[in-house]
Amino acid sequence: AFKVYQPRVSSQRPGGDLDNANTLARAVDASAADSEVMLLCVGGAGSMRTGMNLVHNFRAMGLYNMLILALEKQVCEDLWDVLPELACVWWPSKMSNPRPPSLYNTMFSKVALAFFEARKLLMEHLILKHALNVLHLDADTVWFANPYPVFKTLYADYSLIVQTDNPFVNAGIMYVQNVKPGDASAWVLQELNRRIDRFTYRPESVRELPNSAWSTPPHFANADEQANMNDIVASALNGRNTFSSGVEFYEARFKRDKGSKEARALMADGGWIHRMQQG
Repeated sequence: AFKVYQPRVSSQRPGGDLDNANTLARAVDASAADSEVMLLCVGGAGSMRTGMNLVHNFRAMGLYNMLILALEKQVCEDLWDVLPELACVWWPSKMSNPRPPSLYNTMFSKVALAFFEARKLLMEHLILKHALNVLHLDADTVWFANPYPVFKTLYADYSLIVQTDNPFVNAGIMYVQNVKPGDASAWVLQELNRRIDRFTYRPESVRELPNSAWSTPPHFANADEQANMNDIVASALNGRNTFSSGVEFYEARFKRDKGSKEARALMADGGWIHRMQQG
């Protein structure tokens, strides 16, 4: 049967600033249905068209259980002008956190990196603090069918359902269900945020890794969500922590480009590259 996911609370302009203690609880009331919420990571004004397409795409399927994460208040205000009942939040403190000058932090957009960090923290809070199942989505996706019938039948016994990407998973599109604090899937989500935090704010800690003691400042210290999530998947499969493919390989790759002799030697060593990329 065609099931409509409709939040139990209907309000005008629900959501707001996540730095306010009660905002997320109100946003959850206005976005979750049957313990299900779709976290749409719309970002800034430039993503509004794709974001709104995704909202209307899901509404046509009877899916109204959406929570929008935006870069700033104005994006939510603009969304509310069109759909005032849509739950929308922003997180100023996460967007303005000062970051030490690692190569990763300075080579890429500070706004984008802050947004990627914020969305994974928000996903963890929704799952582990609010006991929700979360469909985490990039805004630039198109869905041709309601995914819940597949999630609740064929994949009902799986807690992490992730779009494939190189080498394992895509960190932008995933569904997480039936996860409780302390279980293995909770560890994956929390470990991802721990690694993002570690390499973002303590880039020098890359020297503590088994194959990166040679690195000198400025370190690359890859805090990318997808690279780290793939290392975490490898860690879970192997039963031991690894940082080799997502962090240590990229430390040498980008330090080589900055003139490091040690990195150049490693990147010329096919055996070392194979060991890093195979975890």
